[in-house]
Amino acid sequence: MPGAAPGTASGPEPQSALPPAPAADAAPAADGQAAPAPYSPPLAVPSVRAAPPPIGQRWLRVAIGNDRYAVELLRVQEVVRLAPIIAMRGAPPSLLGVMNLRGRVVPVHDLGRWLRRQPAGIDERTRIVVLEHHDELAGLLVSAVTDVVTLEARQIEPTAASLRDRTSMGIARTPGAPPTVLLDATAVFE
Repeated sequence: MPGAAPGTASGPEPQSALPPAPAADAAPAADGQAAPAPYSPPLAVPSVRAAPPPIGQRWLRVAIGNDRYAVELLRVQEVVRLAPIIAMRGAPPSLLGVMNLRGRVVPVHDLGRWLRRQPAGIDERTRIVVLEHHDELAGLLVSAVTDVVTLEARQIEPTAASLRDRTSMGIARTPGAPPTVLLDATAVFE
């Protein structure tokens, strides 16, 4: 576009995720300078998903204790039994380590810890759900894999605004099953 600076795109400016600057009439500090306003995090994180969950798609339902979650079946590469996991120094608490999956190094997260909930229990039903996104793999340790379900629009309700975050795509309610949180599996790769 003529007259535009190189490397800039025309269109609206992107919104900043930073808190607003302190007001100009802020009380001056002892040295005469305006004191910065203290930072306070937002009460609810707005959803970064522009689109609703895919309707009519198949979902893999998993359990963490008594809680139920689901990921799009199209994102699931495979489900494997618990394999040896090599811990990594300095890793976030949810990252248990890495496992070898037929020669590929796959990071494995405890889904419960990743969601800041109770950790996945380890027993004979424990599985690692291997997800794929843009040729990258990541594993989610879950207490159990329960089933595969196809969800229609009438079965999915949006997440409450106070609970919305970058991982939840909605809540599924199906007969004979507890409410299931639909997870955006791509968030694991961010």
